[in-house]
Amino acid sequence: MKGQTFEGGTRVPLIAWWPGRLPAGRVSDEPAIIMDLYTTSLIAAGLAPPADRIIDGKNILPLLASDAKSPHEALFSFKGDRLHTVRSGKWKLHVAQPGRLKEKVWKPDEEWIDHRRPDGVRIIAPCEQAHPSQYPGVRTGDAVAELGLFNLEDDRAEQHNVAADHPELVHRLKALADRFKKELSPAN
Repeated sequence: MKGQTFEGGTRVPLIAWWPGRLPAGRVSDEPAIIMDLYTTSLIAAGLAPPADRIIDGKNILPLLASDAKSPHEALFSFKGDRLHTVRSGKWKLHVAQPGRLKEKVWKPDEEWIDHRRPDGVRIIAPCEQAHPSQYPGVRTGDAVAELGLFNLEDDRAEQHNVAADHPELVHRLKALADRFKKELSPAN
């Protein structure tokens, strides 16, 4: 679900089309972030990204055009203003609880009313919200309170927390998350 930091909430496909510049039919599983589109668009237009500020996005033209690897050492995901995950290569570490795993699984014929529906005051949700039985994502697997490590190459559904088997990876990814949080703090 998009409200969670599991892959079902953060993994989104990208289709890029640029005849004569990007090869047709090319597929990559390398991760990138939405901010990469800004930097990539500037470079594709022959412009340099601004040098007077930190730009999180990287140029992903090589990733789109060849078998290049992700230009990111790590990617981070947030829920609200709180850092929740750090991903590096095939490894993803949850540094905060990802969301409720074993929430109710709705059947298509069960009556459900979205509590956020418009009522003349609220306009948060459209009148016809998708029924919860239509939500994507797997809601089973190992419960993760914090520091859940997953091998996304073998376990995209994040069912098996392997943190206990890889303490060195947990330490490395946690250090990346801590460094990133420090860089974001107002004191810097």
